[in-house]
Amino acid sequence: MPGTAHPRPRTRQREATRRQLVEAGLRVVAEHGFAGATTAAIARATGKAHGTVFVHFANRDALVEALVAEVGQAMSQRLSALPADTCGVGEVLDAHLLALGEHEVLYARLLREATALPLSARARVFALQSAVGSRLREAHARDVGRGVARAMNPVALTNLWIALTNHYLMNRDLFAPGGSVVAQRGAELKAQLLDVLQP
Repeated sequence: MPGTAHPRPRTRQREATRRQLVEAGLRVVAEHGFAGATTAAIARATGKAHGTVFVHFANRDALVEALVAEVGQAMSQRLSALPADTCGVGEVLDAHLLALGEHEVLYARLLREATALPLSARARVFALQSAVGSRLREAHARDVGRGVARAMNPVALTNLWIALTNHYLMNRDLFAPGGSVVAQRGAELKAQLLDVLQP
C-alpha cells in the first residue's frame, strides 16, 4: 500500500532479539538478582552468542537500565490509566499496588540492590517513585477538597507511602514467607495510609 511504512524484516528481527534479551534479563534478575544478571548469563538464557548482547546494548549498564525501565513501565501504565482529574488516594494506592504485584520479585530486587546499580538505572527508580508521589499528591488534594481526607504535608505523605511499600517489599520474606507481600499485605498497607488520612 503506497504511503504506508512497514518495518523491514531485518528491523523486526532486531526488535525481536532485543525483546528476547530484555525478557531473558528479567528472568535472570528474578532468579539471581542484578548482580547475577551478567551479559553472558543473559545471552545464555536466550541461546544467543554473547556478542549479540552488545549489538543491542552498548554495555552492561545500558542493559541494566533497560531492565529497570521495563519494571517501571508496568507501573507507569497503571498510573496513566487512572482518570487524571477524578481519582482519589485509594485508587492511586490500588494502581500502585497492582503494578508492584505484577513485578514484585523484580522490584524487591531493585530496592535491595539499588546502591549497586548504575546511576542511570538508579535515576529511573527515583523518577518512578517521583511519578507515584506526584499522582498521590494530586489525588490527596482532591480528597481534601472533597472533605474525605485531612490535610497533610504532601511530601511527608509521599515519603510515608514509598517508605511503607519499600519496607514491606525489601522484607517480603518476613512479611509474606514464600508468597507475595502485595497479595498478602497490600490491603493492610493501603488501610494504614488511609487511616493516617482520616479527617
